[in-house]
Amino acid sequence: MIFDLLKDLNQDCSFTEKINESSYIQGTNNLTESQPTQPAQQQQHQPHPVQRPNNSYHNFVSCIISEYDPMYQTLSENEKKLYLKQKITEICSEIEEKSDTCYHNYCFNEKIMKLSIIQHSLQLWEKKGNYISSIYYLNEYYKKHFVITHQNIAYETTAKNFPKVYLSIHGNRIKMIDENNFQKGNLNDLFDKIQLQNDIKKDMKSVYKMFLDPISKCKVDDLKKIALECNLSLKDGALGKNKVKSQLYDEINQYKLNE
Repeated sequence: MIFDLLKDLNQDCSFTEKINESSYIQGTNNLTESQPTQPAQQQQHQPHPVQRPNNSYHNFVSCIISEYDPMYQTLSENEKKLYLKQKITEICSEIEEKSDTCYHNYCFNEKIMKLSIIQHSLQLWEKKGNYISSIYYLNEYYKKHFVITHQNIAYETTAKNFPKVYLSIHGNRIKMIDENNFQKGNLNDLFDKIQLQNDIKKDMKSVYKMFLDPISKCKVDDLKKIALECNLSLKDGALGKNKVKSQLYDEINQYKLNE
């Protein structure tokens, strides 16, 4: 009723048409970009980092969660530590209480990426510990590929085709950076260079359940047949030669993992 009266009295006024949208308002483009068509449980884990000064953190877990949690950015400095502690506790609880959507559906090799190992590594953030299982898990939780960069070399941390986010470690501080054409390194080499513990005691390929049996049980002819079914070339593009057994094996597993 009140709005109808105001409209009659102010027919020449159109307040909404004069409102200029601020650059600080999250528009529909951001919502579309950060929330692809996926189950609701996955969507809530995928906000984009808030644009702000280049902050640095004492470990990877605090860096990732702080940058990707929108509530964290609204808090005062003396509130952030408690909130982060509560958030990590919440994630650890979800792994167990909502395991269907926060653990099992990630297709981890559960003999390697044990639930207890992930929870333990996440909870050690306050002690400034860096454990690779926590990064492997957060890749899935946020549907991002957190690539670690050190001395201009990039170390990938997942075989999934998630959008890449680069985490630079310098000394004991970690921050998110823009991509800068890094040379690609082997993750196994990184454990000897920085304070990052390989708490699963296996390489990155062991993190997920693979489509194929161990390579020793696979025949080349069978691999060729599966490769063709996956529309994968049997030729090495660079050399024009037939791909060797190990190439076919890795490419088929990679393809199936990202289906």
